[in-house]
Amino acid sequence: MAATRAEVARLAGVSPSTVTYVLTGQRSTTPATRARVLRAVEELGYLPNTAARSLASRGLRSVGVLFRRQRTTIDANDLDYVDGVRAALESRGIQVVLPVLSSGAVATELDTMVRSQSVDGAILMDVVRRDLRESLLQEAGLPTVMIGTSGLAGGAPSIDADFDHMALCALEHLRALGHRRILGLMRRVGGRDANAYHAATRGVKRAAARLGMEAVIRSEPDSAPVGVDLVERRGLVEGCTAVVTNNPVAVIGVACATRAYGLRIPEDLSVIALGVTEYRGRSDAAFSECSVDREAMGRTAGEMLLRHARGEPVAPRVLMPSRFIDRGSTAPPA
Repeated sequence: MAATRAEVARLAGVSPSTVTYVLTGQRSTTPATRARVLRAVEELGYLPNTAARSLASRGLRSVGVLFRRQRTTIDANDLDYVDGVRAALESRGIQVVLPVLSSGAVATELDTMVRSQSVDGAILMDVVRRDLRESLLQEAGLPTVMIGTSGLAGGAPSIDADFDHMALCALEHLRALGHRRILGLMRRVGGRDANAYHAATRGVKRAAARLGMEAVIRSEPDSAPVGVDLVERRGLVEGCTAVVTNNPVAVIGVACATRAYGLRIPEDLSVIALGVTEYRGRSDAAFSECSVDREAMGRTAGEMLLRHARGEPVAPRVLMPSRFIDRGSTAPPA
């Protein structure tokens, strides 16, 4: 039979309300009192109920940034978001951790994480449509904020890039240089992949229509040879003069083929990444990009989680605008 709060209080020699204060952080307690209560909790195997967990979450002590194991490794650029979350929370004495959950047992491992009280709040990364993690954490009463959007009505608060603005930022820059026909080299993704990839493709199409430009959309797998096939001796295929891409691997193939044919970036073709690529050119600089300030987005997500945990009003969805970062990979069309 599960232990009760009163039994914990008796063993620790405190009142039941003091047990609540220790577990929820609603009021400060002395280190000695806290230590006695936590020893009693551990000895009796006491587990707060869902309502108590909800109260406990208002006093955040640790926050988990949860990635889906959809790739073999976490994208190094995603750590910029984590840095932002840490900047918002660790200065307040809140630990930020990155739990690694098995892709095949998400429900079981999330339940274990909640029951063990290893984290008091969560920030979800790599959010997909109808994300199971969001539903499970909400049912458990754990304060949750998402970097991304699941589309679930009444779901957790979220912050996301404004992908329409991101694409418009890129195409407006190219149009001002004189480009009129661009290649949209996008990542080929499935229906359950993170919404960011789908939204970026839609954004490029909408921006081209709005600006009166032609966009040749190629949704390709993460493959450098695919990018090689998109370059001819005179430049890009189908008369395109610039590439806008969120496919970091395929665009490396574009860059390699450009060199192989004796062409140059940006003199013979321009490149803008929607986000960061791993490619580094002759000047040891990545491609020009239109992207959000990832650290600022992480900081905002951390601040949203703090307000959410305290029961304060939080906007259901926040959109972050993009900025253009010029690294010399764009020029007027040859």
